[in-house]
Amino acid sequence: MKKFRQVDEGLTWVLEAKSVDDQVGRLKDWASTTQCLVPVVRIGVGAEKPDFGIPEGMPDTVKIKDDIPEGMGNTTINLEWRRISGFINPDAPIHNISQARRESVWVQILEGLHHAEAKVLTAVKDGKLLDIYPKLEKMLPTLGITEYNKPKAKRKPKAKKEK
Repeated sequence: MKKFRQVDEGLTWVLEAKSVDDQVGRLKDWASTTQCLVPVVRIGVGAEKPDFGIPEGMPDTVKIKDDIPEGMGNTTINLEWRRISGFINPDAPIHNISQARRESVWVQILEGLHHAEAKVLTAVKDGKLLDIYPKLEKMLPTLGITEYNKPKAKRKPKAKKEK
């Protein structure tokens, strides 16, 4: 079993497997070593829809350094999971503070992550993980996930008619 510091690295490794069965096997092996993976996937694809209390998308105020090498963020989703899960749990104390303070805590979490993981966490919050990892969709039925946010089909531009 491989160990991954960042969720984006692990998801890339999972999806490199040739068959869906191999991908599911990799995902399950990896999930046995980290507590955040199952909720990240379930929330990220929209199988669960908790209210984070944070507006959609990446906050305008976040300052993410995108020149940091892989694995070199100050923290990771896995290490921050306790704080992140507070946003998911409606009874957590984070929901008793002002909206501005709650968004400030969210920005602090994002700014500590590697830029690739910050994008993953934002996609998870918005239920749009399949936009980043479309190959994940083929695994969902095998994982028992039948209700999820189906990504919008990308339309090819229409060819211009020649006269």
